[in-house]
Amino acid sequence: MPRVLIFGSTGALGKAISEKFKSKNYEITYAVRKPISDSNHFILPITDQSEKDLPKQLQGNEFDAIIFAQGANTNDSGINYQDEKLQELFDANVSFILQNIRTLMKFNLIKKRGKIVIISSLWELSTRQEKMSYTVTKAAVGGLVRSLAVDLGKAKGILVNGILPGVVETPMSRGLLSPAQINNIENQTPGNVLVQPTDVANSIYLLACEENTAISGQSVLVDYGFSISRVL
Repeated sequence: MPRVLIFGSTGALGKAISEKFKSKNYEITYAVRKPISDSNHFILPITDQSEKDLPKQLQGNEFDAIIFAQGANTNDSGINYQDEKLQELFDANVSFILQNIRTLMKFNLIKKRGKIVIISSLWELSTRQEKMSYTVTKAAVGGLVRSLAVDLGKAKGILVNGILPGVVETPMSRGLLSPAQINNIENQTPGNVLVQPTDVANSIYLLACEENTAISGQSVLVDYGFSISRVL
C-alpha cells in the first residue's frame, strides 16, 4: 500500500486531499498542530536531533508522496505592512516547508523517485491590491519548488511540483474577500465558478501518484482559466 504524508490536513483543502488519497487506497499519515480524530497523526513540530526523537508514525517509514497543504494568509500592502507579520507569513509559507523537507531527507523518509507537492497560490505569479506579504511569500514558494526539484532530483530522483489554486471556495476565502470581490472573480472566470477543494485535490493527486514519471519543477495553475481571462 502506498504511503502519503500530509502537512495541514484540518482545513477544507486538507480534508479534500485526504479523501482523494483515501479513495486511491493510500495509507495516510497526518502532520498537524492539534490532535485530530484519525489515530495515524503526530503533532508538529518535528525534531531533527536524532531518529529516536522522531514521532513513531515516521520511524522506519518511507513515504511515496509528501503533500504540503498548510500555510497562512493576510491582506496588507507595501504601505501598511508590518515587519513581524511578513516574517510570520514567510515562516509559515516557506521556512516551514524547507525545514521539514530537510528533516525528511536527513532520515531517508522519502522514497527514491518519490513525489512532493506543495500548495502555493495563483498569487505566486500575479497579485492584487492589498496582497503584498502573501504575494512575496508565495513567489518564494515558486523558487523553492524549482530549487528542490533540482537538488532532490539529483539526490534521489524525487519529483517536486507546486499547485497554484485560484480562489478556492473555502471559509478562509470568504473571510478575506468581500461578496463583491467573490462575484467579480466568478464573473471573470470561464464557467463563472470558484475553484472547489476537490479540484485542487484531484490536481495534487495527478502530480503525486505513480503515473507521474517526469513532471518536476513546475508550478501548475488550477483556476478554471481565471489567470488568463481576468481584467486587471
